[in-house]
Amino acid sequence: MIVQVTRFLSFLAGALGGFTVSQAVDWTEQTSYSPYYVLFILVVLGGSVGFILGGIIGREVEAVFRRLEERVREIAAVDLLLGIVGLLVGLIVAVFLSLPLRYIQPQSLAVGVILLISGLCAWAGMRLALVRRADAAHAFPRLAGGSGAAAGAPRKFLDTSAVIDGRFAEMRRAGFLEGELLVPGFVVAELQTLADSADDVRRARGRRGLDLLQTMREGDLRVEVFEADYSQIGDVDHKLERLAIDSGGTLVTVDYNLTGAARVKGVTVLNVNEMAAALRPAHLPGENIRLRIIREGKEPEQGVGYLEDGTMVVVHGGVEHVGAEVDTEVTSVLQTSTGRMIFARFKAVV
Repeated sequence: MIVQVTRFLSFLAGALGGFTVSQAVDWTEQTSYSPYYVLFILVVLGGSVGFILGGIIGREVEAVFRRLEERVREIAAVDLLLGIVGLLVGLIVAVFLSLPLRYIQPQSLAVGVILLISGLCAWAGMRLALVRRADAAHAFPRLAGGSGAAAGAPRKFLDTSAVIDGRFAEMRRAGFLEGELLVPGFVVAELQTLADSADDVRRARGRRGLDLLQTMREGDLRVEVFEADYSQIGDVDHKLERLAIDSGGTLVTVDYNLTGAARVKGVTVLNVNEMAAALRPAHLPGENIRLRIIREGKEPEQGVGYLEDGTMVVVHGGVEHVGAEVDTEVTSVLQTSTGRMIFARFKAVV
C-alpha cells in the first residue's frame, strides 16, 4: 500500500514538474514543436520519472516501516506507554524553556538552540519515565505482560530450564503456583536455538521444551508468551534477572547457579528442585526402607538404590544383592545443596 501511494504522489509531483517547466519557457521560440505537444511530452516524461522513483522510494519507505513495526512489537507495552508519556512531558518542558530564547539574534541561532533543547528534554523525559518502569508495572500489570493474575500474587517468569523440566505444570495444577505464568520471548528464542542444535542431547531438550510450552499454552495452565525488550543485555539469565527486578515478579527455575545469582541481586526465586526436596518425606535413623538395589556403590560392599522421589540410598552390604528388592534400615541422612542422600544397612531380601 505504501509503495502504491508513494508512486501516485511521485507521479503527480513529476507531472506537475513537467507542466511547470513547459510553462516557464516559450518553447515555440526554442523548438518548432507545438506548445501543446511540448506540454504533453514534458508531463508524460515527468510523470514517468516520478512513477519510477516513487516505486524505489516507496519500497525503501515500506522496509523502514516494517523494521519499525517489528521493533515496536518487541517493546513491552509499559515501556512504549512510558516512553510516549516521557516524550510528551519533555517536549512540554522544552516549550517553556524555549520561550525566552525566541529573541536571540540571529534567528537561525535561536532555532538551533531551541531544537537542541527540545531534543535533550524529549530524551531526558523518556529516560526518566523508563527509570520508573517497575512502579508502572505494578500499577498496570497487564501492560507489563500477560493477564489474569491471581489477586496479590506476583507474576512468575519461567526460565529455559523450568520449561524443559516441566514439573511446574503439576505444581500449578496442585495450587502451589499462583499468579500469571509468563515466558519471555527471549526464552522461547533460546529453546529454538537448542532445538536447532547439532548436538542430539541439546536438540532433544529444546524440542521437549517447545512441545511442553505449546501443550501448556493450549491447555488449562494459561502460560503466556510475551515480548520483553532487553536487547542491550546479551545473556538470557541476566535478562531474566533484570525483567524480574523491573516488574517485581518471581523467577521459576531449576538452575542452581541462576538461583544463587538472582537471590544475591534481590530477586525472588522459586527453585523447583528445592521445593521437590522440601516435599520429600523425612527418613530418620532406625526407620526401615524397602527398595531395589540397581548397581554397585563406589565403596566396597555398597549397593545403590533409589526411592520413588529420586532420593539416592547407599546400602552397606547390598553389593551382593544387585537387582533384588531388599529391606534396609536407615543409619544416617546427608542433606546437600543439590538434594538428600540416605545411608542404610542391608537387612534382608524380600
